[in-house]
Amino acid sequence: MLPVELPTFEATWWPVMLETVPGSGERIAVAAVVRAASGQSQARQLITPAALNSMFGSAGAGMRLIVGKTTLVLQQQLDKGVRVEDLSLPFGGILLGGARDCVATDLNEVFEVAFRLGGAFGVSNFGSIETPSAETRRAFDEWADKVRIELLNTGLEELRASFNVNVTLPARKKARIGFLRDGYAANFGVLRPGRSASSDMRALKVKIFDLEALRRTSPLIARRTEIIVGYPEAKADGAYSRRELESQKDSWEFIDFEAKQRGVQALRYAAAREAADHLQRAAA
Repeated sequence: MLPVELPTFEATWWPVMLETVPGSGERIAVAAVVRAASGQSQARQLITPAALNSMFGSAGAGMRLIVGKTTLVLQQQLDKGVRVEDLSLPFGGILLGGARDCVATDLNEVFEVAFRLGGAFGVSNFGSIETPSAETRRAFDEWADKVRIELLNTGLEELRASFNVNVTLPARKKARIGFLRDGYAANFGVLRPGRSASSDMRALKVKIFDLEALRRTSPLIARRTEIIVGYPEAKADGAYSRRELESQKDSWEFIDFEAKQRGVQALRYAAAREAADHLQRAAA
Protein backbone atom coordinates (compact mmCIF):
# COMPACT_ATOMS: atom_id res chain seq x y z
CA MET A 1 0.00 0.00 0.00
CA LEU A 2 1.39 3.41 -0.98
CA PRO A 3 1.68 5.92 1.88
CA VAL A 4 -0.82 8.77 1.79
CA GLU A 5 0.73 12.24 1.77
CA LEU A 6 -1.39 14.52 3.95
CA PRO A 7 -1.35 18.28 3.41
CA THR A 8 0.87 20.22 5.80
CA PHE A 9 0.22 23.87 4.87
CA GLU A 10 -1.61 25.44 7.84
CA ALA A 11 -3.54 28.67 7.44
CA THR A 12 -6.52 30.69 8.67
CA TRP A 13 -9.04 32.36 6.40
CA TRP A 14 -11.70 35.03 6.87
CA PRO A 15 -14.66 35.76 4.57
CA VAL A 16 -15.21 39.41 3.64
CA MET A 17 -18.94 40.04 3.94
CA LEU A 18 -21.06 42.65 2.13
CA GLU A 19 -24.44 43.72 3.50
CA THR A 20 -26.63 43.82 0.39
CA VAL A 21 -29.25 46.16 1.88
CA PRO A 22 -27.99 48.54 4.62
CA GLY A 23 -29.44 47.62 7.98
CA SER A 24 -31.01 44.37 6.77
CA GLY A 25 -28.36 42.04 8.21
CA GLU A 26 -28.39 40.10 4.92
CA ARG A 27 -24.80 39.50 3.89
CA ILE A 28 -22.93 37.71 1.12
CA ALA A 29 -19.24 36.77 0.96
CA VAL A 30 -17.48 38.80 -1.73
CA ALA A 31 -13.81 38.15 -0.92
CA ALA A 32 -11.55 36.15 1.34
CA VAL A 33 -8.40 36.89 3.34
CA VAL A 34 -5.94 34.07 4.03
CA ARG A 35 -3.05 34.11 6.52
CA ALA A 36 -0.58 31.23 6.52
CA ALA A 37 1.06 29.99 9.70
CA SER A 38 4.29 31.54 8.36
CA GLY A 39 2.62 34.96 8.38
CA GLN A 40 2.11 35.28 4.62
CA SER A 41 -1.24 36.98 3.99
CA GLN A 42 -3.29 37.63 0.87
CA ALA A 43 -6.74 38.90 -0.14
CA ARG A 44 -8.65 37.74 -3.21
CA GLN A 45 -12.05 38.57 -4.64
CA LEU A 46 -14.48 35.70 -4.28
CA ILE A 47 -17.57 36.74 -6.25
CA THR A 48 -17.36 37.08 -10.04
CA PRO A 49 -18.21 40.27 -11.98
CA ALA A 50 -20.98 38.41 -13.82
CA ALA A 51 -22.60 37.41 -10.51
CA LEU A 52 -22.55 41.02 -9.32
CA ASN A 53 -24.15 42.14 -12.58
CA SER A 54 -26.89 39.54 -12.22
CA MET A 55 -27.58 40.37 -8.58
CA PHE A 56 -27.54 44.17 -8.75
CA GLY A 57 -28.66 44.90 -12.32
CA SER A 58 -28.02 48.52 -13.29
CA ALA A 59 -26.05 48.99 -10.05
CA GLY A 60 -23.72 46.12 -10.97
CA ALA A 61 -20.94 48.40 -12.25
CA GLY A 62 -20.87 50.29 -8.95
CA MET A 63 -20.84 47.10 -6.92
CA ARG A 64 -17.98 45.71 -9.03
CA LEU A 65 -16.03 48.86 -8.22
CA ILE A 66 -16.75 48.57 -4.48
CA VAL A 67 -15.80 44.89 -4.28
CA GLY A 68 -12.69 45.31 -6.41
CA LYS A 69 -11.56 48.38 -4.46
CA THR A 70 -12.15 46.60 -1.16
CA THR A 71 -9.98 43.66 -2.18
CA LEU A 72 -7.24 45.99 -3.44
CA VAL A 73 -7.23 48.11 -0.24
CA LEU A 74 -7.10 45.01 1.96
CA GLN A 75 -4.12 43.65 0.00
CA GLN A 76 -2.32 46.99 0.25
CA GLN A 77 -2.71 46.92 4.04
CA LEU A 78 -1.50 43.32 4.24
CA ASP A 79 1.55 44.23 2.12
CA LYS A 80 2.37 46.93 4.71
CA GLY A 81 2.32 44.35 7.50
CA VAL A 82 -1.09 45.15 9.00
CA ARG A 83 -2.50 42.21 10.97
CA VAL A 84 -5.69 40.71 9.60
CA GLU A 85 -7.45 41.53 12.86
CA ASP A 86 -6.52 45.21 12.43
CA LEU A 87 -7.58 45.65 8.80
CA SER A 88 -9.66 48.74 7.97
CA LEU A 89 -12.57 48.27 5.56
CA PRO A 90 -12.88 51.08 2.98
CA PHE A 91 -16.68 51.11 2.74
CA GLY A 92 -19.59 50.87 5.15
CA GLY A 93 -21.65 47.70 5.07
CA ILE A 94 -18.55 45.51 4.64
CA LEU A 95 -17.11 43.49 7.50
CA LEU A 96 -14.70 40.66 8.17
CA GLY A 97 -16.33 37.34 9.08
CA GLY A 98 -15.14 34.83 11.65
CA ALA A 99 -11.76 33.14 11.35
CA ARG A 100 -11.62 29.53 10.12
CA ASP A 101 -8.61 27.24 10.30
CA CYS A 102 -7.58 25.13 7.33
CA VAL A 103 -4.89 22.64 6.27
CA ALA A 104 -4.07 22.35 2.57
CA THR A 105 -1.16 21.86 0.17
CA ASP A 106 -0.50 25.58 -0.40
CA LEU A 107 -2.00 29.07 -0.24
CA ASN A 108 -3.91 28.64 -3.50
CA GLU A 109 -5.69 25.55 -2.25
CA VAL A 110 -6.70 27.40 0.94
CA PHE A 111 -8.38 29.98 -1.29
CA GLU A 112 -10.09 27.16 -3.18
CA VAL A 113 -11.53 25.89 0.10
CA ALA A 114 -12.50 29.41 1.17
CA PHE A 115 -14.23 30.08 -2.14
CA ARG A 116 -16.16 26.81 -1.95
CA LEU A 117 -17.18 27.20 1.71
CA GLY A 118 -17.33 30.98 1.99
CA GLY A 119 -20.64 31.44 0.19
CA ALA A 120 -22.97 30.33 -2.56
CA PHE A 121 -21.52 32.81 -5.06
CA GLY A 122 -17.87 31.79 -4.78
CA VAL A 123 -16.38 30.03 -7.80
CA SER A 124 -13.97 27.17 -7.17
CA ASN A 125 -12.83 23.99 -8.87
CA PHE A 126 -11.94 22.35 -5.54
CA GLY A 127 -13.22 18.77 -5.56
CA SER A 128 -14.74 19.06 -9.03
CA ILE A 129 -13.73 17.60 -12.39
CA GLU A 130 -14.01 19.67 -15.54
CA THR A 131 -15.01 17.69 -18.64
CA PRO A 132 -15.10 19.78 -21.84
CA SER A 133 -17.01 18.33 -24.78
CA ALA A 134 -15.26 16.66 -27.71
CA GLU A 135 -16.50 19.44 -29.99
CA THR A 136 -14.91 22.07 -27.75
CA ARG A 137 -11.61 20.18 -27.70
CA ARG A 138 -11.63 20.13 -31.51
CA ALA A 139 -12.33 23.86 -31.65
CA PHE A 140 -9.46 24.51 -29.21
CA ASP A 141 -7.07 22.39 -31.30
CA GLU A 142 -8.12 24.13 -34.53
CA TRP A 143 -7.50 27.58 -33.02
CA ALA A 144 -4.10 26.51 -31.67
CA ASP A 145 -3.16 25.06 -35.08
CA LYS A 146 -4.15 28.27 -36.88
CA VAL A 147 -2.02 30.39 -34.54
CA ARG A 148 0.92 27.98 -34.90
CA ILE A 149 0.72 27.94 -38.70
CA GLU A 150 0.47 31.74 -38.88
CA LEU A 151 3.56 32.10 -36.69
CA LEU A 152 5.65 29.47 -38.49
CA ASN A 153 4.73 31.00 -41.88
CA THR A 154 6.72 34.07 -40.86
CA GLY A 155 9.88 31.97 -41.14
CA LEU A 156 10.46 31.41 -37.44
CA GLU A 157 10.99 27.68 -37.84
CA GLU A 158 13.02 27.55 -34.62
CA LEU A 159 9.79 28.06 -32.67
CA ARG A 160 8.22 24.83 -33.93
CA ALA A 161 9.55 22.80 -30.98
CA SER A 162 8.03 25.30 -28.52
CA PHE A 163 4.47 24.25 -29.41
CA ASN A 164 2.57 21.44 -27.67
CA VAL A 165 5.11 20.74 -24.94
CA ASN A 166 4.30 17.87 -22.56
CA VAL A 167 4.83 18.61 -18.86
CA THR A 168 4.18 16.90 -15.54
CA LEU A 169 2.11 18.81 -13.00
CA PRO A 170 1.49 18.07 -9.29
CA ALA A 171 0.03 14.66 -8.39
CA ARG A 172 1.79 13.31 -11.51
CA LYS A 173 -0.80 14.86 -13.77
CA LYS A 174 0.25 14.99 -17.42
CA ALA A 175 -0.57 18.10 -19.37
CA ARG A 176 0.26 19.67 -22.73
CA ILE A 177 1.18 23.35 -22.75
CA GLY A 178 0.33 25.09 -26.01
CA PHE A 179 3.54 27.13 -26.17
CA LEU A 180 6.55 27.04 -23.84
CA ARG A 181 9.79 28.95 -24.36
CA ASP A 182 12.32 30.88 -22.25
CA GLY A 183 10.16 31.35 -19.17
CA TYR A 184 6.98 32.08 -21.13
CA ALA A 185 4.04 29.67 -21.21
CA ALA A 186 0.75 30.02 -23.08
CA ASN A 187 -2.32 27.92 -23.65
CA PHE A 188 -4.90 28.34 -26.41
CA GLY A 189 -8.68 28.16 -26.45
CA VAL A 190 -11.82 29.72 -27.86
CA LEU A 191 -14.89 31.41 -26.41
CA ARG A 192 -17.80 31.35 -28.83
CA PRO A 193 -21.33 32.75 -28.47
CA GLY A 194 -24.32 30.45 -28.41
CA ARG A 195 -24.65 26.94 -27.03
CA SER A 196 -20.89 26.30 -27.09
CA ALA A 197 -20.09 29.04 -24.53
CA SER A 198 -20.59 26.89 -21.42
CA SER A 199 -18.33 24.06 -22.58
CA ASP A 200 -15.75 26.54 -23.89
CA MET A 201 -15.63 28.25 -20.51
CA ARG A 202 -15.10 24.96 -18.65
CA ALA A 203 -12.27 24.02 -20.98
CA LEU A 204 -10.65 27.46 -20.64
CA LYS A 205 -10.69 27.07 -16.86
CA VAL A 206 -8.76 23.80 -17.17
CA LYS A 207 -6.18 25.54 -19.38
CA ILE A 208 -5.82 28.31 -16.79
CA PHE A 209 -5.48 25.83 -13.92
CA ASP A 210 -2.72 24.00 -15.82
CA LEU A 211 -0.80 27.25 -16.31
CA GLU A 212 -1.16 28.16 -12.66
CA ALA A 213 0.06 24.73 -11.56
CA LEU A 214 3.04 24.93 -13.93
CA ARG A 215 3.99 28.38 -12.67
CA ARG A 216 3.81 27.23 -9.05
CA THR A 217 5.82 24.04 -9.53
CA SER A 218 8.27 25.22 -12.22
CA PRO A 219 8.63 29.01 -11.89
CA LEU A 220 11.87 29.08 -13.87
CA ILE A 221 10.24 27.74 -17.04
CA ALA A 222 6.91 29.56 -16.59
CA ARG A 223 7.65 32.98 -15.13
CA ARG A 224 5.01 34.55 -17.37
CA THR A 225 1.77 32.79 -18.28
CA GLU A 226 -1.02 33.69 -20.70
CA ILE A 227 -4.22 32.18 -22.04
CA ILE A 228 -4.71 33.22 -25.69
CA VAL A 229 -8.38 33.04 -26.60
CA GLY A 230 -10.00 33.05 -30.01
CA TYR A 231 -12.98 35.37 -29.55
CA PRO A 232 -15.12 35.69 -32.70
CA GLU A 233 -16.67 39.12 -33.03
CA ALA A 234 -20.36 38.85 -33.84
CA LYS A 235 -23.32 41.23 -34.05
CA ALA A 236 -26.82 40.82 -32.66
CA ASP A 237 -28.32 41.13 -36.14
CA GLY A 238 -26.36 38.10 -37.32
CA ALA A 239 -26.57 34.43 -36.35
CA TYR A 240 -26.69 35.15 -32.60
CA SER A 241 -29.19 36.94 -30.41
CA ARG A 242 -28.34 39.91 -28.21
CA ARG A 243 -28.76 37.68 -25.17
CA GLU A 244 -26.23 35.15 -26.51
CA LEU A 245 -23.70 37.90 -27.17
CA GLU A 246 -24.21 39.37 -23.69
CA SER A 247 -23.67 35.89 -22.25
CA GLN A 248 -20.43 35.60 -24.23
CA LYS A 249 -19.29 38.95 -22.81
CA ASP A 250 -20.13 37.85 -19.26
CA SER A 251 -18.25 34.59 -19.85
CA TRP A 252 -15.20 36.54 -20.97
CA GLU A 253 -15.34 38.72 -17.85
CA PHE A 254 -15.41 35.56 -15.75
CA ILE A 255 -12.45 34.02 -17.60
CA ASP A 256 -10.48 37.26 -17.25
CA PHE A 257 -11.35 37.36 -13.53
CA GLU A 258 -10.44 33.70 -13.02
CA ALA A 259 -7.11 34.15 -14.83
CA LYS A 260 -6.13 37.22 -12.81
CA GLN A 261 -6.88 35.36 -9.58
CA ARG A 262 -4.32 32.75 -10.63
CA GLY A 263 -1.58 34.98 -11.99
CA VAL A 264 -2.42 34.31 -15.64
CA GLN A 265 -3.04 37.03 -18.23
CA ALA A 266 -6.07 36.47 -20.45
CA LEU A 267 -5.90 37.84 -24.01
CA ARG A 268 -8.52 37.60 -26.74
CA TYR A 269 -8.19 37.90 -30.50
CA ALA A 270 -10.67 37.68 -33.36
CA ALA A 271 -8.06 36.46 -35.86
CA ALA A 272 -5.24 33.92 -35.60
CA ARG A 273 -2.88 36.36 -37.35
CA GLU A 274 -3.28 38.85 -34.49
CA ALA A 275 -2.66 36.13 -31.92
CA ALA A 276 0.43 34.94 -33.81
CA ASP A 277 1.82 38.49 -33.90
CA HIS A 278 1.45 38.73 -30.13
CA LEU A 279 3.04 35.31 -29.64
CA GLN A 280 6.00 36.34 -31.81
CA ARG A 281 6.57 39.41 -29.63
CA ALA A 282 6.22 37.37 -26.43
CA ALA A 283 8.75 34.78 -27.63
CA ALA A 284 11.29 37.37 -28.75
